[in-house]
Amino acid sequence: MAQRTQVIDAEVARGLGRGTKQVVLLGAGDDGRALRFGGGATRWFEVDRPDAQAGKRKRLDALGIATPATTYVGLDLQHDELGVALQAAGHDAAAPSLFVAETVFDTLTLEATASICGVLRDRATLTGSVLVATFSVAPEAGGATEALRAAAGLLGRATTGEPRRGDLRPGDPEKLMVVTGWRVTHAESSSERPLHPGAHTVILVSEPGPVPA
Repeated sequence: MAQRTQVIDAEVARGLGRGTKQVVLLGAGDDGRALRFGGGATRWFEVDRPDAQAGKRKRLDALGIATPATTYVGLDLQHDELGVALQAAGHDAAAPSLFVAETVFDTLTLEATASICGVLRDRATLTGSVLVATFSVAPEAGGATEALRAAAGLLGRATTGEPRRGDLRPGDPEKLMVVTGWRVTHAESSSERPLHPGAHTVILVSEPGPVPA
């Protein structure tokens, strides 16, 4: 978690330093970056389920903390239309954005994850926009099953609706970025988990790349 926070915070600081005026936090939960990094002209969009946002806003109100620079976008990322919701909330697709997806993809199907990455690419300017995302990666399966999986292709599994959690193997997050129109510029991996040999978290920082035909 410390490594993940450090990488994402560095990207937020870098984005604000170069003048990015929009930060979109997916599955924001109790994320406090709008409070820690706010105060300037940047507009923050926190995307999460309405019930989660209601609890957070109630706690902020109880503490007397106002968040005028934050727009709360209530939706279910698994089922609702992110692009439509961001447009309605006032997100400007013609201006650079920093998109942050911290741990949220671990709770979604691969199909939903790919769809979200594609939507973000559609709303990203070619210059200045960045996506920083984390992925839980399971050990390589090996054998005939893994060979069949590789032959079918990463997104061949997207239409099956199978659970996303634990499904990605080494190299899959990078492939996902490519097929949804992103170009990885920086990658870090966490240490393996003691109780799950080979399992780890991948943190990818990506810029807009070629849009797949």
